[in-house]
Amino acid sequence: MNECFETATGLARAIRNGRITSREATEAHLERIARLNGPLNALVVIDRHAALKTARAADRALAKKGTTQGPLHGVPITIKEAFDVAGLHTTSSHPPLKDNVAVSDAAVVARLRAAGAVILGKTNVPELCMDFQTDSPLFGTTKNAWDTRRTSGGSTGGGAVAVAARFSPLELGSDIGGSVRNPAHFNGIFSLKPTEWRVPGRGHVPGLPGQTRTIRYMGVYGPLARCVDDLDLALRIVAGPDGYEAEAAPVPIGPTPRLAAKGLRIAVLESNPLVPVSADTARVVQETSRLLAKAGARVKRVEPEGLDWRKAWDDWSDLLQYEVRALQPLADRERYFDRTDAPDPTTRSVARAARLDMAEFFAVLDRRDQVMRRCESFLDDHDAWLMPVMPDAAFVRQKQSQPLTIDGRDHPYFFAGTSYNFLANFTGQPSIVLPCGFARNGLPIGLQLTGKRWGEAKLLGVAKALEKLLPPCPVPPNYAD
Repeated sequence: MNECFETATGLARAIRNGRITSREATEAHLERIARLNGPLNALVVIDRHAALKTARAADRALAKKGTTQGPLHGVPITIKEAFDVAGLHTTSSHPPLKDNVAVSDAAVVARLRAAGAVILGKTNVPELCMDFQTDSPLFGTTKNAWDTRRTSGGSTGGGAVAVAARFSPLELGSDIGGSVRNPAHFNGIFSLKPTEWRVPGRGHVPGLPGQTRTIRYMGVYGPLARCVDDLDLALRIVAGPDGYEAEAAPVPIGPTPRLAAKGLRIAVLESNPLVPVSADTARVVQETSRLLAKAGARVKRVEPEGLDWRKAWDDWSDLLQYEVRALQPLADRERYFDRTDAPDPTTRSVARAARLDMAEFFAVLDRRDQVMRRCESFLDDHDAWLMPVMPDAAFVRQKQSQPLTIDGRDHPYFFAGTSYNFLANFTGQPSIVLPCGFARNGLPIGLQLTGKRWGEAKLLGVAKALEKLLPPCPVPPNYAD
């Protein structure tokens, strides 16, 4: 078997059944990384010695006792660099943290280890995970697996490229504005953004080690993989409160239902009023809608009644700015005080939040509750909401100061790059990305399915039904062997 092209669930099964050893699987992935990672720069920390030691221990345990440690027994995986992995650097690409070495595992890393995973290393991120490209001041740029001139996405860009290029079958990432979803879309793989507070964030940077925790809303932690089964498996391993975060609720996931496309009620959004999608993206939405309809799903172009996309984006951005600037010195914030009329919507949002006005902060939370209720009520009548992940396929790498150009029209960079992902973060609803088609230039295009809060089991069932209608997870041409 070609170990590097197996899914995580496939590798776990093969190791349990004795078709392959963990050492063989781990060595195969390490060899592939050594041979092909260089031009892509997906992995920035490779823990070869520890990975092989863990793999050998997994093989001994299986041979001696005939039992496995957990559902990922002996399976090699990667971890986003922003998570603590004991004994390895955790910098989140932030230069002041360049010498920071984790003394313990992040909550999710500990759970993956307990499930038997073998950690190959850590993958690249932009500074403090605050970009949808991955250009690190410490580790350099991660390139797209399909075209190295183009962005890998971000902030889980290194992880998405590692999964797409078959360096790893499974990655653990984070998302506050699309950071597990846009890299999956750009690189032709799957990802899951869980319900807000479903997965604990202890041991993730940001926030900065030793500082007051301010990232309490909208930030979530979830897997990237090459099939929905792997997303399902990984979620069940990492989900649930760990006793450190008061917001986390012990809500059971429940069994994933076996659903067929026939009879599913799918709402579809082709484009929103913030940033129109490219012709390629619109075509993929249309083709996927027809595919579902042909299979018997009830597909309807509809969105929540009265949803004000622009106001919702402003409130999402303002809430994010409150969180990331809460500990910022006054001198750093006051230079934005008079920029509420700036042409760029992101600058206006920074200016609104810069005063740290508590009354307005709570007003934003009130408006968030209203949008959440509106979208939850909408999904009472639909099994999932299908929509774009980004306005277009992966773009040529560029500076944040440059606009994003989509079918010849310029749009503000950060505004455009978050224009479809922000909503599920703002509402806290789960969202799954599947690779659904290709642009005319051959780059992959993913779409996202969004479901109700705490409804991951049903959403996974819907995603599996759609996955059956799609071709297998595509392999980037330069990484097909």
